[in-house]
Amino acid sequence: MTPRERDGILASKVVADPETPQHSIAQASPPRYAVIIATYNRGARIVPVVASMLRSEIADFELVIVDQSAHDETRRALEPFLGDLRIRYVHTNIPGTSRSRNIGFELTTAPIIAITDDDCLVPPDWLSRLAAPFETHPEVGVVYCNVDPAPHEGLGHTPQIRFPETRIIRGLHDIRPSQQLWMGAGMAIRRSMLSDVQGFDEMLGPGCAFSACEDNDIAWRGLVRGWWICENADATVVHDGFRTLEQLRAHGMRDFYGIGGTLAKYLRMGHLRIAAMAIPLLFRFGVTAPVKDLLNGRAPRGLRRPWMLARGLFDGLRAPLDRTTGRYRMPPQAKPDAATVRSVRP
Repeated sequence: MTPRERDGILASKVVADPETPQHSIAQASPPRYAVIIATYNRGARIVPVVASMLRSEIADFELVIVDQSAHDETRRALEPFLGDLRIRYVHTNIPGTSRSRNIGFELTTAPIIAITDDDCLVPPDWLSRLAAPFETHPEVGVVYCNVDPAPHEGLGHTPQIRFPETRIIRGLHDIRPSQQLWMGAGMAIRRSMLSDVQGFDEMLGPGCAFSACEDNDIAWRGLVRGWWICENADATVVHDGFRTLEQLRAHGMRDFYGIGGTLAKYLRMGHLRIAAMAIPLLFRFGVTAPVKDLLNGRAPRGLRRPWMLARGLFDGLRAPLDRTTGRYRMPPQAKPDAATVRSVRP
């Protein structure tokens, strides 16, 4: 059975699940929570994450799906859900995950905005657990949760992260240069912080000039402005994002370039604690891994990753930067046109 056939069967089962709310739900007041999902050419494979979100034990939320697909397969797959007034589907021709998320932010007024990816599953208590630190710590601007891998066979890897315990990062001094990068597959942002940093940097992330690290950058910019970050070990999403070895190599080139381009602006702004995160990455993949391969009688592998990181740093040092917001300036021809955004309601 091919992955497409498996996803199609799973999608049909989820849509038919009687526990999935399919009815219209009117809300007397604006929801407290919004959930943003940016998607691209996902088709029926987006159905499981939407169905899992609708099983949330919290009903006071709005789900905004921003679709960048070149075809209408995703919209058609979502039609059975569009009778639920908590769901808003928007199609845009604007490329880039960060741009899609910013579009989603503009379409909701919720004070707490959660984000997950179109290849994830969320448990019923995900939203309540994820948002809990906002209630206890008004200084927290961004919360990240665990991202567990879905079961999969074959050689490869699913991007994941697990926090050993909940940790509050109160300033740049709490950043560990060797720490693992956070994942936007499970995160939430306080709207007031989002306004403070003026949204995601639209030059970062998949589909943009520096194609990674947008989900870390927004937290770092908040940290610089006095907001706190929470690594929430009590909330988890499941990531069905298995990558073959070939896909890992391709994504590795993209991600390392984006990480380098992101860290470059913190070097330029003098936030060396963040910029220093490039050093252990360069050492690990440019020195430790090749030496380990040589000692085991293999030709060094993966040397293109530190090269792409260095290249991203170099290009980031030359890119136009707004030091006030900490965002790269977009070329005039790349600025989004509001006319390219189309909302669909049943």
